[in-house]
Amino acid sequence: MKFKIEPNSIEFEGMKSKLEAKFPDYKFKVRQKNFLVAAKTGTIGTNILLRKNRLIVVGNFPSMGATFIFMLCVVLLGFLIPIIIYLVAFQSKMKKLEKEISGYLAEEYNLEK
Repeated sequence: MKFKIEPNSIEFEGMKSKLEAKFPDYKFKVRQKNFLVAAKTGTIGTNILLRKNRLIVVGNFPSMGATFIFMLCVVLLGFLIPIIIYLVAFQSKMKKLEKEISGYLAEEYNLEK
């Protein structure tokens, strides 16, 4: 989900601490500057990217290892089988987590799509 924000209106550390307080059962890890990863499990997570005038929340694998294993499966098994497995097993859970976190951020910072 993408949100347009006023330039520099959201402070990264403040957003991180609010998310950690609201979702204590999720693990939050800073991957790069202004790039936060929320992990619900080892395979279900969300990337939160804060730009100058945009906030982006996208469901994704929470670790580079899980992403690497998925890509390795795509290379070894072909494209179709891993994509079907991804759509059946992971995508709905990632989308649910993405909506949960983006809904909280939209409510907390009064954001619109």
